[in-house]
Amino acid sequence: MTTAPLSLTAHDADDLLAVAPVLLGFWPERSIVMLTLGARRPFHARIDLPPLDVQTPRVRRLLDTRLLEPARRHGAARVVLLYFTDEPVAAAAVHRALRRCCAHRGLGIVTALLADGTHYRELEHPDPVQRRRRHPYDLTGHPFVRDALASGRLAHPTRDAMVGSLAQQPAAAAAVAAALVAQGHADRGIPTTGRAIRDAGRWALATVADLVAGSVPPTDADLARLLWVMQAPRVRDAAWSHLVAATAGAHVRLWSDALRRAPEALVPAPAALLGWAAWQSGDGALAWAAVDRCRQVDPDYRLADYLAVLLDHAVSPDQWSGDFDWAAGLPPAAQPADAPP
Repeated sequence: MTTAPLSLTAHDADDLLAVAPVLLGFWPERSIVMLTLGARRPFHARIDLPPLDVQTPRVRRLLDTRLLEPARRHGAARVVLLYFTDEPVAAAAVHRALRRCCAHRGLGIVTALLADGTHYRELEHPDPVQRRRRHPYDLTGHPFVRDALASGRLAHPTRDAMVGSLAQQPAAAAAVAAALVAQGHADRGIPTTGRAIRDAGRWALATVADLVAGSVPPTDADLARLLWVMQAPRVRDAAWSHLVAATAGAHVRLWSDALRRAPEALVPAPAALLGWAAWQSGDGALAWAAVDRCRQVDPDYRLADYLAVLLDHAVSPDQWSGDFDWAAGLPPAAQPADAPP
């Protein structure tokens, strides 16, 4: 799920089809994209289009739960449904089910478009002949797309490419692993006592604040230390506490870089923090990708699980605020904040 901080006004089908990749940050394929009108806050969603042979009643109910239920909960009155696929039969079957669900939930359908990359059809046109008519389209030169490419908002050609952008960079990860060994972190272990956790957390919070303010990536040495001490959940929470709406974009850049450079065993913390930062900045697709990356290493990582619940229920980032007291209940610091943990 994603919210949209930018304002785009669509006048025709080409505009609607161009809005989808701009909001998502990638070109959707085999996807259902829902845009809403009348919601208290702009609310949009994307979900995989299930192939026809797996479209059981349970799967169709899940689409209703993931798309239409949150739309109604956010106060939407009408929706636009966009089907990006080269499997028109599968899209038409899903649309029939969603049309019934929309009627049940009191949601109006403004329009529904089935687009295969070169042509689209209007699934809600009142004339059956027009519903079968294929209209050519080309979004490469569309103003919405041009602006998104220039700004970097549309950074990936597909969702797979977006997910791939979070993959480990082996040489960078090896450099961080070497820094871990050089600094002897494994010999000292992760912080476990209350005072050690407080000291490491104070250092982590100060380091993250400096990196976010300066918009610079951490050195291998700093990243090695940060990833190591964030294995302690309270220390990770110290870094997390700096994340608020105003810093979300900078946190996305910081944790994206950290995730690509992290040795595999240390992936969960930066992946989870990237997910929270992406959600807070309105990029639900990236948030889910980060959750999935975290779960590849630790399927039971709680911070990722908490975020997944919020994403599943389409909770607005406005309903969460960071800057919490991560050190509540810990004993006083026993050493300067900049001393090694």
